[in-house]
Amino acid sequence: MFSRNEINSKQTGSRIFHRIRIGMLTSLVLIGFCASLAGAYSVKPADKYKEIKAIYKDLRQQPKSEDLEKLVEKSRGFVAAHPEYKRVDEVYYLLGDALVKLKHVEEGIKAFEKVVKDLPEARYVERCLLELGLAYDKLGRHDEADVAYQRLVDHPKYGERSQAKLAKQLLEQDKAERKGELPKPPGASSMPMVQPSEWIGKPALDFQVTDLKGEALSIEKYRGQVVLLDFWATWCGPCIREIPNVKKTYEKYKDQKFQIIGISLDRSKEPLETYIEKEELAWIHYWDNTSKITNLYKVQGIPSTFLIDGEGVIRKTNLRGYRLETAVAELVEENLAKPTDTPAKTLEDGSRSQSIPATKILKPETTPEKEEVQKPLRTDPSEWIGKLAPDFQVTDLKGETLSLEKYRGQVVLLDFWATWCGPCITEMPKIKKTYEKYRDQQFQIIGISLDRSKEPLETYIEEEKLAWIHYWDQSREIRTLYGVWGIPSAFLIDGDGIIRKASLGGFDVETAVAELVKEHLEKPADAPDTPVTTSPDASEGAQNTVPNVKEIIDAAVAAHGGLENLQAVKNIVTESHSFEHFPDGDVQDEGRTKTYFYADKFRSDWQADSHMGGLVFDGNSFFQLVGREVKLLPPEAAASYITFFKDSLFREPIWLLPVLSKGDIPVQYVGAEKVNDIPTSVLLVTQPSGKALKVFISDVTHYIVQFSYDIEIGGGVGNVVAFFDDYRDVNGVKIAHHRATKGGEYRQILITDIALNAEVDESLFHPGE
Repeated sequence: MFSRNEINSKQTGSRIFHRIRIGMLTSLVLIGFCASLAGAYSVKPADKYKEIKAIYKDLRQQPKSEDLEKLVEKSRGFVAAHPEYKRVDEVYYLLGDALVKLKHVEEGIKAFEKVVKDLPEARYVERCLLELGLAYDKLGRHDEADVAYQRLVDHPKYGERSQAKLAKQLLEQDKAERKGELPKPPGASSMPMVQPSEWIGKPALDFQVTDLKGEALSIEKYRGQVVLLDFWATWCGPCIREIPNVKKTYEKYKDQKFQIIGISLDRSKEPLETYIEKEELAWIHYWDNTSKITNLYKVQGIPSTFLIDGEGVIRKTNLRGYRLETAVAELVEENLAKPTDTPAKTLEDGSRSQSIPATKILKPETTPEKEEVQKPLRTDPSEWIGKLAPDFQVTDLKGETLSLEKYRGQVVLLDFWATWCGPCITEMPKIKKTYEKYRDQQFQIIGISLDRSKEPLETYIEEEKLAWIHYWDQSREIRTLYGVWGIPSAFLIDGDGIIRKASLGGFDVETAVAELVKEHLEKPADAPDTPVTTSPDASEGAQNTVPNVKEIIDAAVAAHGGLENLQAVKNIVTESHSFEHFPDGDVQDEGRTKTYFYADKFRSDWQADSHMGGLVFDGNSFFQLVGREVKLLPPEAAASYITFFKDSLFREPIWLLPVLSKGDIPVQYVGAEKVNDIPTSVLLVTQPSGKALKVFISDVTHYIVQFSYDIEIGGGVGNVVAFFDDYRDVNGVKIAHHRATKGGEYRQILITDIALNAEVDESLFHPGE
């Protein structure tokens, strides 16, 4: 018989099981388990949730009463139809917030109370308790507001967080003065609120202060580097949860012209300095005790981040989780690709300007009258798409006749550029790489230079070994023909002479060329003959061959430890810690998991806060463990889950690679793709369910770095992408210790311990007994 506390705990555990189960299953990504099982729900509620979030996002940018009404309508329908959805607490919060803003305060109170009463440990309880108190204050019901504030302050999970600290401040205020608004922090700016996204594209505001080491600190000091301005505090839970991710990003890019400036909003210096020393946070820190920089950037909440490029322009804001490292990686790569002598853009150029008006190439002696005559017609490059590329007859820099017709039957990139054009030079390494990759596959580049004189052009071509065809457009003949008014401008032309891509500022050259070359080479051999001329320096006998699938698999088997070691693995026991990254940038700890894997069965036990549970698949049946209860799912309800689990066990790399190596199942090479800038070979295989699985194998390390597959559970179908990195040796087998999955949501799993061929009690797989 259960005690009263055990009964309450059991009920709470049942309520949160639907949320935690998904996080727990995510920890099974070791075997390719899905991050978004559609919450073991249909994909439809997930789509509805995204729609509600999109409305809310629009409201934050531009509040409108009709959008508030729409949010209320959608949210009410959602909570009625999907009361057990894993994020229903957030939807109730959004519903209550919208109702209060529409002055339906009593109805808003009911929405907040629903979460507080029925979901006491849900993620949005702290916000609902605070908003519940504010709503009561709006109605003048201050005693009831005090109850809500006090519950938040005393909450065992959220009592030390920022919302509780605000509640404490409200409790200390004179009740008669409370109007249902949050208290402003000391020194807070009276300026209107600015959404972080409004900073994007604007110059970062400079400041002159002294950092914690006593050294002068300013944004200008780090001009030429990518800078992450990070507003945080040691008392801020979300900030602290984000620190490992920030630390990882700093360690990865600190030697690549990247710096972090931490702006602390701590109330005193001592806890800040203690935390920095304890966690070894090696970047720059400033204690903003006067709110000088906080007010300068109009920061309303933390964590808050601003990513600034080498020219001092804010490019991204509010980056957290996987989005932080991705954004930093992109901006660092862009910054390093720039020539060191490229002049910084002015404000007029714009933060994302990638083109320079071609009229700037006019010679100094050109008169205004002549300029007007010579100025080309301003044509939007995209207007050329689908049209026949205009031909021309000129002589290239080598003295040879040049025309587009000469290269009919090849894919041609017509590239307008100049040596004095910073964005053009920045793009040059990508163009060069693309040329080297496809030059022997009926692909050619024709560079049209808008340089003022021939000498710097010829010098640059020789120094950089640009082996494609070049023409100096001294008379602006070709520029005028194509209506080019800014550079870089590019036109990608297919074998039939049709412009397929065109852009001012360029486009993703390598991807676009790869797609068009592939399409061109796959044309039937009996297609109408067209004259084909290879480039003068093309290698003789070059062929477009499909990579050998067996060689790709053999290399992967060897990289993961060798066939003998892989085949010797009979079971895998893992301990892991999983986190869910929410669309608003918040990160939720999904708890810790211990899982026992065999090729045909598994058991996983999780613990989150004070709650425990688990899943067991014995090869035939599916069990849920909730507290002390064991629930056997009826066969009809468990069917799709069991199919999913069998596919998941098939996807475990340790067992998948030997199967592929033996050739027991068909394997198809389907192309090459980049995963986090790493070139990979993509193989297509069929899982036991009959569903396709794409396996991405690194061309560099030969590790499996990504899976892509569809899942069908509980009536819903969705696509999942699983990422693998941080490979480490475990008894001669290489295993990824950092896993992540993205299927509408993003979850990451940190493997803390792995044992191979462990002694496992068989009774673990028979919970019903």
